[in-house]
Amino acid sequence: MTNIVLLIHKFLKDELDEGEKLELQTWREQSDVNNRIFEKLTGEDYLLAAVSDAYKIDSDEVALQKINALIDQSEQATGYVQQTDKITFRSIWPRLSVAAAILILLAVSAVYIIRKNHKEAPVVAEVKKAKPDIAPGTYKATVTLADGSVVSLDSATNKIIGQQGSTAIKNSNGQLVYDAKSSPAGGTGEMLYNTVSTAKGQTYPVLLSDNSRVWLNSESSIRFPVAFAPGERKVQITGEVYFEVAHDASKPFIASVNGVDIQVLGTKFNINAYNDEEAIRTTLIEGSVRVSKGGQKKQIKPGQQAQVISNDITVLDHVDLDKITAWKQGLFAFKGDKLQDVMKDLARWYNIDVVYEGSGTKDVEITGNIFRNWNLSEVLKILSTLNIDSRIEGRKLILKAQ
Repeated sequence: MTNIVLLIHKFLKDELDEGEKLELQTWREQSDVNNRIFEKLTGEDYLLAAVSDAYKIDSDEVALQKINALIDQSEQATGYVQQTDKITFRSIWPRLSVAAAILILLAVSAVYIIRKNHKEAPVVAEVKKAKPDIAPGTYKATVTLADGSVVSLDSATNKIIGQQGSTAIKNSNGQLVYDAKSSPAGGTGEMLYNTVSTAKGQTYPVLLSDNSRVWLNSESSIRFPVAFAPGERKVQITGEVYFEVAHDASKPFIASVNGVDIQVLGTKFNINAYNDEEAIRTTLIEGSVRVSKGGQKKQIKPGQQAQVISNDITVLDHVDLDKITAWKQGLFAFKGDKLQDVMKDLARWYNIDVVYEGSGTKDVEITGNIFRNWNLSEVLKILSTLNIDSRIEGRKLILKAQ
């Protein structure tokens, strides 16, 4: 289960409710390996090592002093103070647990790695940096305006992009905003189109003029009118885009990609339409959408996914919404995915090319979560537990099963 580290995190902070206690206990009793993982993550030696490593120190005594100082500041802010006469590990155990809980959540991969037909049980990999390294992707994009000019976007810069017709465009707090309400009257009435694009290693959110929100994953784009015409809101996309469409019964919202139309009134959905994927996948989180290709039309409900291959539309029930939308939450989520499929996502995010050496490497299966803000070396540490050697040459990653 992908949330087990979160349960351990809450256990250390003594915040589990009865249902969560039962879930954690059930997981521990499923196997001896699960129980050993739990005991390791909650053991005194491991907690102290985790906090010591966070402070990059060698002395346990210095670690304890810094931990006390850190927690004292937190307790003064909350009005809770615990009196201790002597600094010992036992005396600060409840407080150390709270401090270490968040550090463990960030420092431990929490990824259960399963090698196909491998008899060994899943393991939890501790992450340490390696060299050379590649940084993760970041919040960047470009917007191509109606006149053909291109403006670079990033999360650190707030600026007015300009005026397109009657719509003001600005980059504000890491989001591109199209604001028709604040624009002066007197637009030309001409349909003006903008295109927001992300390259490999980039992601960016956009607020459209109708207050619909979109998030672009890496290597994705959306083309849209700066102000929608009466009767219809239509956009074109490539790559992967998550939508939260503002409801407007008088203006259906249509997202088009490679001849596939997804029509909604107001809803939340994700479209994955990368060129290296076999199918165009539309996954519905809330509301209702209709997917059309050629003469076929399919209505899908929340929790369903429409897959379009050639001219055929197939609807899947009860898909994993958390897994599909994890990228928007800052995660990669995998459940029994082969390494070659996992690396498609990672290659786009880290802007790398992946080369496989040896047989069997592509068939490794991975289940779990990887944080998108990790450096590549932290991901490679996980792969090393599968007996997969890796090396970085420029922006090329070479993988080879031992």
